[in-house]
Amino acid sequence: MTKQCIITFLGPVGVGKSTQIKLLQNYFRLNKKMVVTTFIKNTHLLAYSILRFLKLLRKDVDEKLLSILYLLDTISIPIKFFFTVYIPFHLGFTILIEEGLIMTLFTYTERYPKLSGFKPKKPPFLTRLIGWILKQKHVNVILEAEDNELTKRRKNRNYRQYELHEYVYLQKKWLTHINFGKTLFIETTNLSVMQTHKVIVAAIEKPT
Repeated sequence: MTKQCIITFLGPVGVGKSTQIKLLQNYFRLNKKMVVTTFIKNTHLLAYSILRFLKLLRKDVDEKLLSILYLLDTISIPIKFFFTVYIPFHLGFTILIEEGLIMTLFTYTERYPKLSGFKPKKPPFLTRLIGWILKQKHVNVILEAEDNELTKRRKNRNYRQYELHEYVYLQKKWLTHINFGKTLFIETTNLSVMQTHKVIVAAIEKPT
């Protein structure tokens, strides 16, 4: 997949998505390829600020607030997608996305109902934007690792070092059923960072 494409990195919290995106970004730049990286999921901009403030106050998200976050997501996610994915792609850039719309869908259909007890309607734009990506040259890179390895990796970073076990379990279960276009699954438990990077490069550069 040497031509321009959209590559979405998926995986449980702490598996190494951000690290692999940075390495792939550097690889493409060294090979004179235009590349843009972005993070898309949910609670961007103002919605993220509201959640951070509530965490400082140790307050939980209730159903009324969830409706506000839904409204903010409905506005902010399409805007971010337009400026960091749609426009750059049409300008000839390869796009590297962390999490992406697939995990936004996970948040609304799995995380909120099963961990918060709410059943919000999913934003109407999700399926349309996912459909647009599927029509382009694309690949989903799913990184996986055993639970004890994920715990060890999270301890080596400066944020989100501890995650709710139920949340990570839901993520892993969801990712085993991904059926959105071309997907590359990599078990990274026994691979170093650079070994994982080489597997990714070999897969996306393989002639199709």
